[in-house]
Amino acid sequence: MYSIQIQNEARRLREKGKSIYDIARELDLRPTTVSYWCKNIKLTCSQIDKISENGKKKARQAMLLFTERQRKKRLKWQEAEREKGKKLIGNLSRRDITLVGLGLYWGEGYKGENGELGFTNSNPDIIEFFLLWLREFGVSKKDLIFRLTINEVFENQERKLKRFWVKKLGVKEEQFSKTTVIKTNLKKADISRKNTYKGILRVKVRRGNALKNRILGALKLISTCS
Repeated sequence: MYSIQIQNEARRLREKGKSIYDIARELDLRPTTVSYWCKNIKLTCSQIDKISENGKKKARQAMLLFTERQRKKRLKWQEAEREKGKKLIGNLSRRDITLVGLGLYWGEGYKGENGELGFTNSNPDIIEFFLLWLREFGVSKKDLIFRLTINEVFENQERKLKRFWVKKLGVKEEQFSKTTVIKTNLKKADISRKNTYKGILRVKVRRGNALKNRILGALKLISTCS
């Protein structure tokens, strides 16, 4: 049984234009109880409009809070799974690095008969790993030639993009041949990601014919296992 003072306070708040749910929360009551006590109180149009607007605002805030909670939950889950992935691999041996690099070369490396040992990709981390892989074969950075390919949409950013690759890979700008500018239809989403666009980089090894044949021999053996 609630005291008459609590009932009167609920009615007073309702007459001031408070919503049923706000009153219930403030007085620690059930909304159905507050609604019953205040059933004969008629609100003005302005009070009704204010309650409605506040309700919409709270709904938006609740949605934003829910979305943020879901985002944090998703990020926490992703991080946990990635940590599992790290533990699954552990420390990479030289053989591990060799096999990963062979897989990359199988997909993106030059396999023609012209003798060139080259690799093309747009992912800076993959390119960086490829250089590490080449080092396992005794290829130093000074033995490399680079060529940057960019879309004409980003032609005015050529020097900026080239400087990015120079810094990322720890090489000299003189090792870059003339940039290739191409024209392809980019989606608006691609153009909007201009801060992450790095172009496509080709890496070629000077005098790499012997190493290329070793690599192709290894890939030939791997292909017979499938």
